[in-house]
Amino acid sequence: MNAVIAWFAENKVAANLLMVFILIAGALSLGSARKEILPNISLDLITITAAYPGASPEDVEKSVITRIESAIYDVEGIKSLESRANEHLGLVTVEIAYGYDVKEVLNEVKARVDGIGTFPSDVERPIIKEISVRNLVAYVLISGPADMRSLKNIAKNIKSDLTALDTISQVEHTTSKPFEIAIEVSESSLQRYGLSFTEVAAAVRQSSLDLPTGVIKTAQGDISIKAKGQVYWGDEFEEIVVRALPDGAQVLVRDVASVTDGFKAGLSSAEFNGQPAVALSVYRVGQQNILDISDALKEYVANPRTYVPDNIKVEVWQDSSVYFKSRMDLLTENAVGGLALLFVILLMFLRFGLSFWVSLGIPISFMGAFWLLPLFGGSINMISLFAFILVLGVVVDDAIIVGENIFTLHRKGVVGLKGAILGAQEVAKPVVFAVLTTIIAFLPMVFLPGPEGKLMQVIPIVVIATLIFSLLESLLILPAHLSGTKGDDIDNIPVLGKVQARFSYGLERFINYVYKPFLEKCLTWRYMSLFSFIAILIVAFALVGSGWLKLVMFSTIEGDTARSEVTFAQAAPITVVRQGIKSLENAAFEIKRELKQETGEEQILHIFTTYANETSGSIVIELAASENRKISGTMITDRWRKKVGDLPEVTELTFKSTLSQTGSSVNLELSSNSLEDLKAASEGLKARLAEYDGVYGITDSFQKGKQELQIELKPVARNLGLSLDEVAAQVRQAYHGAEVQNLQRGENDVKVVVRYPAEERSSLWYLENMYIRLRDGSSVPLLTVADIQYGVGAAYIKRHNRRRIIQVNAKIDDSISSEVKVMTAIKAEFLTSIADNYPGMRWAVAGSQKDKAEFQSYLKTSFFFALLGMYVMMATLFRSYAQPLMVMFAIPFGLIGALIGHMLLGMEVTLWSLVGMIAVSGVVVNDNLVLVDYINRKRDEGESLMDSIREAGAARFRPIMLTSLTTFGGLTPLMLETSLQAQFLIPMAVSLAFGVMFATVVSLILVPAAYYILHDFESALTSILKGKPSADALPVTDGLAGSVDGIAGLASAAVPTSGSDMDEKRQWHVGLDEAYEQGHKDGLTGSTPRNAPYDLEVLVASWEAGWDDGREELEMSGGKPAKG
Repeated sequence: MNAVIAWFAENKVAANLLMVFILIAGALSLGSARKEILPNISLDLITITAAYPGASPEDVEKSVITRIESAIYDVEGIKSLESRANEHLGLVTVEIAYGYDVKEVLNEVKARVDGIGTFPSDVERPIIKEISVRNLVAYVLISGPADMRSLKNIAKNIKSDLTALDTISQVEHTTSKPFEIAIEVSESSLQRYGLSFTEVAAAVRQSSLDLPTGVIKTAQGDISIKAKGQVYWGDEFEEIVVRALPDGAQVLVRDVASVTDGFKAGLSSAEFNGQPAVALSVYRVGQQNILDISDALKEYVANPRTYVPDNIKVEVWQDSSVYFKSRMDLLTENAVGGLALLFVILLMFLRFGLSFWVSLGIPISFMGAFWLLPLFGGSINMISLFAFILVLGVVVDDAIIVGENIFTLHRKGVVGLKGAILGAQEVAKPVVFAVLTTIIAFLPMVFLPGPEGKLMQVIPIVVIATLIFSLLESLLILPAHLSGTKGDDIDNIPVLGKVQARFSYGLERFINYVYKPFLEKCLTWRYMSLFSFIAILIVAFALVGSGWLKLVMFSTIEGDTARSEVTFAQAAPITVVRQGIKSLENAAFEIKRELKQETGEEQILHIFTTYANETSGSIVIELAASENRKISGTMITDRWRKKVGDLPEVTELTFKSTLSQTGSSVNLELSSNSLEDLKAASEGLKARLAEYDGVYGITDSFQKGKQELQIELKPVARNLGLSLDEVAAQVRQAYHGAEVQNLQRGENDVKVVVRYPAEERSSLWYLENMYIRLRDGSSVPLLTVADIQYGVGAAYIKRHNRRRIIQVNAKIDDSISSEVKVMTAIKAEFLTSIADNYPGMRWAVAGSQKDKAEFQSYLKTSFFFALLGMYVMMATLFRSYAQPLMVMFAIPFGLIGALIGHMLLGMEVTLWSLVGMIAVSGVVVNDNLVLVDYINRKRDEGESLMDSIREAGAARFRPIMLTSLTTFGGLTPLMLETSLQAQFLIPMAVSLAFGVMFATVVSLILVPAAYYILHDFESALTSILKGKPSADALPVTDGLAGSVDGIAGLASAAVPTSGSDMDEKRQWHVGLDEAYEQGHKDGLTGSTPRNAPYDLEVLVASWEAGWDDGREELEMSGGKPAKG
């Protein structure tokens, strides 16, 4: 390594070429790198969707869900199964275990499901697919006073134009009803012509189709034959012949039915600012660039190629590139601001040239990371930009250590090339190991489980790549640049030189007259110093445990939108649902007008309303940008909630204006095969939770469904040759409809459905008097052959790992209680006995609570292995088993500053705070590695322990202080940011900035004291094991072995025999090596009697051993000891 450093320092051309290559490679890679909001990742989920038209949730569960679960539950790689049986539809979600290939599991699941041959005939072919993050760029909204068909036609033309552009390839329709041709045939018409429902459906199915019929091979070539009869439009379906009579008369579809060529029935629709709207979702795929797509959309909307009437508006909405640009601007501004502050701080202590070349390490390291990022599948996205901002605070630490060491040698007269080479070589080993330990600290994040782990995977990649190039720059490029600098302490620039002189003089005075005496006091009272730090650590952790500092996954951050979602009871009439959603929308418009009058500016920009289906909908309010908003999103949301009030038939109504979940929550899952037990247990659990202070918003996932009619055949039905299957099929066809065709009309799939008219499908009288066709062609009313029972079914059925479940959720007011308190109480008072009260029932945490528990479990395991790796690295460097433990012992103390910073700023400790704390751990280890290595080198040179520690503290004071100040300065602009984009990052910046500042105290005070204490322990244990200490028995780097008595004796320490003679009788803090050295010196004098100046037996033994060795050396050298 030393040879490589020397070669690059001597060969400036090579060093400069390396620097230029890194900069150019990074710039080229940055220009061509994929730019996106979030990286494309698999969510490790597979969904199986199976439609069962006309079936109730119970039927879907029994006939679809359980059969799929039984077929796939034992596939290797499946972690869990989540199932939901809805009306007409079954959904099974498969979670893939960590470490398994999703594609392989997907193929096996497909094979198992395709092999199921026991589905009812009406069950449609299951759709099996992998779920992954899709990169939505923006919505294109087409809105105005027009009917749905006109809007969809305009949207279809715009979609064709957009996909024809080079930069856009994926555009999808959203929030619009699908096309449908409805053939509604009434029972009276069927009776009039003597037709059956099945006959009409069969006529449509068999008459509207194109069929290939063969090939004629002629001399001129093959000619294909096709039977062509497919019709595509409603008026064409009206002309289909249902029955042809012998006299030539024909019964057409229009004679017995009304044909409507329109849209699928239901509420599914959207409105934008109160006008009907159709939305197109534009996605980024492959290597496409989010900025290019956004620019193309804006250009198209400004000049659309298709005709758009004047009263129709085409707008780009929710453009995610805005957030991407904001994050890029944030990185750029903070990087420039941080670099400027860092440079100014360095100028206060170092020369201009040295400060410049050290600061240049930031762009070089960043460009190197940009170069490597695409090679590891990374991209420029919001998460990777997080990582660059994080590493901004620590990227120049190694360059500062190398540069400052070269500066120190220059001050000692070792200037020019020799000073640059020796300065870099002197600290090369600890710097390399410091970077490696930081890399190890971040390495577990590469293997974080789950989708969140995949999203965060780019953070360690960016940090590691940046640190590697920072190391290369500091050891191979920086020495070459500093080899030509002068040996002056300060610059010759008039003003700057004076400032540097004052700072340099002030720093030296502080080191000599403040720090050194204080360090000596701390070393003298080293055990008291250690206990003081331990006390501070206990207080810091108590702040977290007591709730003063709250630990959450993500902090509460206001967004630029407010959203309300509403769900109505399954039995709620469509008119009630529409009126309820309209009430939410009207309340939003009222608040929009009120805020405009109160503030004079638009606080609400747009309102987007979605009628999702027959029972739910949502309203999205786009707020003014956070920096321009005069009233908070939370206040707007609260006002909206109050104005809406209570809505009839509502089962769930939520309002949200934050980008993450607010407050703590309890998410519990009860599972059993008995639905009655589940309902009883969930009610008991909700009642118990309601007794706790601070717990509110208690709900469960069970919901009563629609009223249900159950048809049971009478004995007479068997006599007439009817089976239950035949009756059920006829009822399903009439009321749910029979899908007779699914045709392709242009780019649209159009279903053709035969069913009863709406008025007949909405009356029980028509059902009871519906005619059932017998096998001989005659018909009888339904009530003649069947009894109809009334009941209530489930709205939906949820299952987990093949068992029915009910989830109970509650919110917690963090100012009154906490998640830990509530969970501890509910476990003891209810959950532990739930299996006794309800046999076969189990409980588990679910939702965000489960995710947080799994994440914390992984962090504990991974952090242990990271510490183990760091220990191995430091043990290799120090050639000691004990010293790495001492350095690692300081890591928890480095976190104190991070916690104090959060407390002072009134912030919650979040997931991003923990990422910052990992970086703090690296900084603590880095500073201490160099410090301990310096102490060891001084001791190897023959200096005493006390002098080595004192000199190391003074020598490393400047670089440690510089790394801390530059880190804090580099992150200060980010901590002062008020923009929305910065709110995610601020907890991370606070952890790193305040943590590094406190780590300075740890490195300069605690670690020297701990080094001395470690030596005390080693000396005591060595003396106990060998019985007699000697110079060879007191190595600096011996390992630890144990004796409780020895440690206890050392801690109790020695007291002088005479309080009046403080010089001769040592205080309690004296170590065994000092006692031995003093005895050795006294023995060499020949005049000191063999009378130890200590009371403590272990110190007396050590002093006497030194005295004997000194006297022996004196006699062997021919000296004559004095009598006595």
